Amino acid sequence: MNTTASSISRATITTTVGFLCLGLTWWIVSMTDAGWFERLYPAGVSILTLSLILTVIAILAFIEQQTLDAVIFFGGAGLLGTLHSYLTMAAGAGSGAEPAHYGGWLFIVWAVYFFYLWLAALKADPVRMLFLLGVWLGLLAGALADWGLGHILTVIGGYIGLATGILAYIVSASAITGHRFGATAP
Repeated sequence: MNTTASSISRATITTTVGFLCLGLTWWIVSMTDAGWFERLYPAGVSILTLSLILTVIAILAFIEQQTLDAVIFFGGAGLLGTLHSYLTMAAGAGSGAEPAHYGGWLFIVWAVYFFYLWLAALKADPVRMLFLLGVWLGLLAGALADWGLGHILTVIGGYIGLATGILAYIVSASAITGHRFGATAP
């Protein structure tokens, strides 16, 4: 068996599934922020359990030495797992309200994480780079909105998130079809 072809095949699977998970979850969460729905419903919260699959995919990407994809998937799994836990606890009867600016700090910490990944991806293919740009800008908009700078930033962040979800689908589809939009990821 040709190990190079086998490795390319495994790398293709991890990239395809990982970015598909990110695209699905980003789209579902961003519909609410964009104002299409008033809140995230149980079906939307349940899709955030894809963070578990994303964790496995991150480990596989790490094993395949897909450094950028592995770090993106680990970060995505962490962010989506955190969001799932938060929404599940917020729906509980005994949960206390938290100040909005507390959530802003959560968003800014993740925005900084994805900002650093965006910087690392400047030499990657343009679609991955735009995906990471969209993630950190969307999180930044969420943080600024939670810090009281206006609901319009939540909506803008939601539409950035929808576009980011589409970019994740494009990366996923380009991996499986073998079509690359520029340089390959490190």
